[in-house]
Amino acid sequence: MTFHRRAALADQYQNDGMAASSPPRLLLAVFDRLQRDLNTAIAAISMGQVEPAHRALVNAQDLVLELRLALEDQTWSGASELQALYDYVIDRLVEANLSKDPRLVQDCLAIVVPLAETWVEADRMLRESSAVDA
Repeated sequence: MTFHRRAALADQYQNDGMAASSPPRLLLAVFDRLQRDLNTAIAAISMGQVEPAHRALVNAQDLVLELRLALEDQTWSGASELQALYDYVIDRLVEANLSKDPRLVQDCLAIVVPLAETWVEADRMLRESSAVDA
């Protein structure tokens, strides 16, 4: 089996697994991947690896855009503030990709990590609440 075939099968396995995940689990997975991409970009920029940095930053931009598009502004009053925060992160990621400035990526990470931790805590509370109700 070729490397490309193995990679395609691995991607399919991951995508199939994610398709069966609950919305909270998908959200947490997106934040995990986003943090990983930001850390990858910082490392690649520090080592002068332009292409891996570019790929990681573009993927991070796509993930933040997906998070932004998933917001339901009619359902939650805080959605517009979170949308503005996502817009800011996307702008910084684009700027970081153009300049290859790791400080800009670090700024994004400083926003994304607390957001991810908040969603992890919300998921934990939701699961605990569901267990009590059952």
